[in-house]
Amino acid sequence: MSDLSPVERLAKLRTLHTWLAWQLRDTERKITELEAQVRAVTGYVTEQERRAGQAVGVTIHAADCPKIQNLVTVLDATKAQYALVKDDGFHHPCEHCRPDRALGITKE
Repeated sequence: MSDLSPVERLAKLRTLHTWLAWQLRDTERKITELEAQVRAVTGYVTEQERRAGQAVGVTIHAADCPKIQNLVTVLDATKAQYALVKDDGFHHPCEHCRPDRALGITKE
């Protein structure tokens, strides 16, 4: 049990609330900055897909794709094209930004 009065507990909770609100704003600012950096990257990025903790494939995105959640590796166009053509069972294009189309890869 707390030996603080309700007024003292309220004051502590308000201080904690202020601190947490600041942390949230700071984290959101950092996320916005990093998202801008990722969008500024030209080329393509890979994103590892996992199911039940196991790697099940790699999605290749255009660097400015808004669907990127976990940036893994930045690729130039040549490497992205090679990955999509060489092992299309493991490497696949994002269905939103369609880097395969931008790279001139067509499925037959």
